[in-house]
Amino acid sequence: MNTQELQRLLDDLDATHTASDSLSRLVVSRLAKQGVPYKAMLGKLEVGGRVVSPHFWVESNGCVIDYRGGKDKRGVFAKTEAPAYQGTEIVLDPLPDYMFEQMAR
Repeated sequence: MNTQELQRLLDDLDATHTASDSLSRLVVSRLAKQGVPYKAMLGKLEVGGRVVSPHFWVESNGCVIDYRGGKDKRGVFAKTEAPAYQGTEIVLDPLPDYMFEQMAR
């Protein structure tokens, strides 16, 4: 999947009232359901001269997926455009369908 395809698949999740950790759970759940490989990440993000830590995001197909990263970079964008991210891959299991539906409202 390219950047635009990932955006079409995930953009509606931006409307949820969730923080980066919960939104990352929603993202990995949707990606897993579609069979799209991903890596859940935990680390820090430098935005506007300040560091946000801890911060969660997802990586897939050379893209960073982060709808809570700040005004300048949010959504789905090429990993090469995201030098401010530093983190480690973590295990973030997909949500059961009923929980996804509750959180995605």
